[in-house]
Amino acid sequence: MHKNFEDLISTVKVNGNGAHIFYAFENEEKYIENLIIYTAAAIGLGNHIMIIENDRIMPELQNRINVEFNEQQQEMIHTINNYDFYCYRGNFNKETILSYLDNMIAPFLEKNIPVQTWAHVEWRDQEQIFKDLGDYEKEADAMIKSTNLISVCGYDSNRVPDSLKAILMDSHDYYMTDDTIKLIVSPNSKK
Repeated sequence: MHKNFEDLISTVKVNGNGAHIFYAFENEEKYIENLIIYTAAAIGLGNHIMIIENDRIMPELQNRINVEFNEQQQEMIHTINNYDFYCYRGNFNKETILSYLDNMIAPFLEKNIPVQTWAHVEWRDQEQIFKDLGDYEKEADAMIKSTNLISVCGYDSNRVPDSLKAILMDSHDYYMTDDTIKLIVSPNSKK
């Protein structure tokens, strides 16, 4: 996967239009490994990385970061609790989340510091959550394109029914599993 990520990041930098990656993971160990590989590829190319992750995975992630990256590299890694990010006002609210994302990446963009994101997307049970997720991802996609951001959106595949998967496939450029990453080309795609 390391070569896949490096190639993708390099291609996106040349094309200048960002990349929005839908990652449906099944295996948490592979998920963490892919997150570390993505982080290493980003840092290897001189990019900072913002990681939005849950409390359960964060301790393992921090341990891996401490082992895999030196102090200078660790300064390029920024972590945020995903509950704070996605449920800041108690539930999943796209306006709040998009504003948070914009405020998060603005200091990097203003200083021309390349930054990438990795977000473990989670939500509480709430009415119309799949519609809200779809609306959020479509607006996030527009933001990613306008800022040339590379962003991985990780979803536990056990929580993604086919109806939501179709929505997510339509609002992302790439589809990733634990072992592959592919450009999305479909009749319903926005491309």
